Amino acid sequence: MRVMLMVFPTRTHVYSMAPVGWALAAAGHEVRFVGQRNPREVASFAETGLDAMWFGAELDIARHRQLQIDGNNAMQGDFRISESRPERYTDEYVRTVYEHWVEVFRWTTPDALLDELVRFARHWQPDLIVWDPMIYAAPIVAQAIGAAHLRMMYAADQTARIGAQYRDLRASRPDDDSPDPFVTWMSAAVGRFGADYDDALRYGTATIDCHPSYLRYDGVDVDYLPARFVPLNKPMAIPDWVLRRPQRPRVMLTLGISNRQVLGVEETSVGDLLDGLADLDIEVVATLNESQLASVRSVPDNVRAVDFVPMNELLASCSAIVHQGGGATIGNAVVNGVPQLVIPGTTWSERGSAVAQVKRGNGLLLDLADVTATSVRTELRRLLEEPSFRDCALEVRDEMLATPTLGDLVPELERIAGCR
Repeated sequence: MRVMLMVFPTRTHVYSMAPVGWALAAAGHEVRFVGQRNPREVASFAETGLDAMWFGAELDIARHRQLQIDGNNAMQGDFRISESRPERYTDEYVRTVYEHWVEVFRWTTPDALLDELVRFARHWQPDLIVWDPMIYAAPIVAQAIGAAHLRMMYAADQTARIGAQYRDLRASRPDDDSPDPFVTWMSAAVGRFGADYDDALRYGTATIDCHPSYLRYDGVDVDYLPARFVPLNKPMAIPDWVLRRPQRPRVMLTLGISNRQVLGVEETSVGDLLDGLADLDIEVVATLNESQLASVRSVPDNVRAVDFVPMNELLASCSAIVHQGGGATIGNAVVNGVPQLVIPGTTWSERGSAVAQVKRGNGLLLDLADVTATSVRTELRRLLEEPSFRDCALEVRDEMLATPTLGDLVPELERIAGCR
């Protein structure tokens, strides 16, 4: 069968979807990334070894992140989809977040791009479209040509969470006859191609999820297909020291590709943070860029500062990791059985995922507003010294390794596509 992979064109998203492409290709299927062009990420697609095709105008990532809706930024404004505190979920909050993100998805799905994608899909005739939760062009294309389609998660399912909250809000107000903005938008979008709205347009026929089960929200209308997480990091030569067994506990400190700016903009600087760990009998591997290191007066003797290091290979020798809560970082830590201290970012599901890990017992949460050299040092010592965190991390690792592989899922994907 022919399979289109449709993904938000940045490295984290590309790497999250590539493994299902590999599994399908290994089973003899024709697989191709198809989507909006982003010249800065051409290498990321090439690194997967899968074919790729680009359509539409170049995606302006910076503008996407700064998109203003009703005078508010959907990612960094007063109504964030990353919010995880139940007391903040007022009717106004839920409705505003839902409406804002429908507008974000609509903005990243212009008619001109859809026209090109549908024209190509009608020519190529894919049997299955696998899509990123950020790319609602994909289910529109699938509906337009009558192809089966599945979502694939790159982190916890925030769209389903806010969708369920919005559904419950409307159910609690039976006199509210205002239209659902998602249904209005998608009905018009598929209607342009002679198709009708179907509720599978929200979350796909099913959703492939390679993350630990404790990250899934209760009460969402999603059929999940659990699969084992596949670590994938930027290809590079692995330094010898990464593979050598450390003489003392090794800790990875990373802020990820898109959130490196988080620390250093508050009262606690990167230098302060490193100084706070200097007297611990540990080895710290900190992935910091030049601008962050420029503010550091001196790097402590127990800190190895590197711009980039393969995460999966490094975590195999780590006793803990401090990170921002991204889905790929969580996945890498889980398959290596490493306890996690999360200082959550505010882009997507970082805080909600951290809360879930605290509840599960394999990690701790430290909100950005509470970050000081002392607080990070205290929480890190807990991870290293209290055996329950390591025990739980190993238990979660074993649960993940017992989950079906993406290769195991291929027959089910073939069935969904109507090829069995």
